Amino acid sequence: EQLYGSAKQATRRWWVRPVLRKRETDGAFSKLVQDLEKEDPQWYFEYLRMTPTKFKELLAIVKSKIEKKHTNWRRPISAATRLALTIRHLATGESKRSLSYQYLIGRSTVTLIVAETTEAIWTSMKSQCLKPPTQSTFQTIADKFMRRWDFPNCIGAIDGKYIRLRCPENSGSTYFCHKRFFSVVLMAVVDADYKFQFVDVGAEGSAGDSSIFARSSFGCAILNGTIETPEPKPIPNGTILPHVFVADEAFPLKMNIMRPFPGGLSVADRQKRVYNYRLSRARLVVENAFGILAARWRIFNSPINCKLETVDSIVKACCCLHNFVMSENSQYCPINFVDAQSGNREIIPGAWRTMVSDNWLQRQQRQGANNFAVTPMTIRTKFLEYFNSGQGALPWQEEYLSG
Repeated sequence: EQLYGSAKQATRRWWVRPVLRKRETDGAFSKLVQDLEKEDPQWYFEYLRMTPTKFKELLAIVKSKIEKKHTNWRRPISAATRLALTIRHLATGESKRSLSYQYLIGRSTVTLIVAETTEAIWTSMKSQCLKPPTQSTFQTIADKFMRRWDFPNCIGAIDGKYIRLRCPENSGSTYFCHKRFFSVVLMAVVDADYKFQFVDVGAEGSAGDSSIFARSSFGCAILNGTIETPEPKPIPNGTILPHVFVADEAFPLKMNIMRPFPGGLSVADRQKRVYNYRLSRARLVVENAFGILAARWRIFNSPINCKLETVDSIVKACCCLHNFVMSENSQYCPINFVDAQSGNREIIPGAWRTMVSDNWLQRQQRQGANNFAVTPMTIRTKFLEYFNSGQGALPWQEEYLSG
């Protein structure tokens, strides 16, 4: 006897759609990607954001986590196909339906592959691509900041970005930020080579301003002074100062975090304007790192339509891939791709700025009242004095401020 409300189970027309059986001969990886590798390296790079050599190196790293076992019923989708599909999704933001047609893989399977592979990229590569800097590494970073951006004892630039996403189910306004879209926050520290040192992903877009940075793992370490930074060192005028991270006005002024003077205090004070200008030059590295990330991994140019845990994996995987490819490939970040200085020290906007959406350029909001003790304020004053001294002033900074 049939129970009330039960429905007759639909009979499947086939176990595997016939066209999908042609994956190994006609799918995008078996045909297009292989042809590009043999015949057109430039298009291969544009397709996967990396060279064939880097792709094979990446595959070797993650293969054990994404490879599936053969069964008596069917051949599994190869690890190389899974990785290429995922990279293409991250590189373009192309829909899973579109990738399903190209790679001859069912749409639900594409969704599963993206989730599993991005998580595998993060877990396999975070220790290699986001290895916590040692004191020696920090010192190298500080030397580069001084040489390139004229800011002594700087060991990183901090900033946060809102990552847009589709409204998560049953989340209410939890992820709705003041920019009026749903988001999670990517908080990061960037070195002088536009590479990520630390990343923290997943804070809700509506989270309290002052708690986002403080709740991040590296934020706690920086604020608590437990991060292994080099000992204080004399800057060129002989003043001994600690090594610091630079940040914008959204972050607190601390012993090891330097932020600008508030606008109202600096407009009428030329020395404070000089300090703010010099700090903003050093901060260009984090703005450019985010810009390169969004320009190369175009999934960030529209709201990400995935489960929250997959969104976190996607963002962290992209940060790993950014560092992985940035290390050895000039195609990923050519000279004109980032902001540069002209002969008269004017900032020339990088090409990435024409490739990302306006929403990506929006900054994170203030992090609260930012009260500070006398000691951090004294350190900031010492930097101000150096930037305005005969030893620390740049020949063209007065002209820049007058322009």
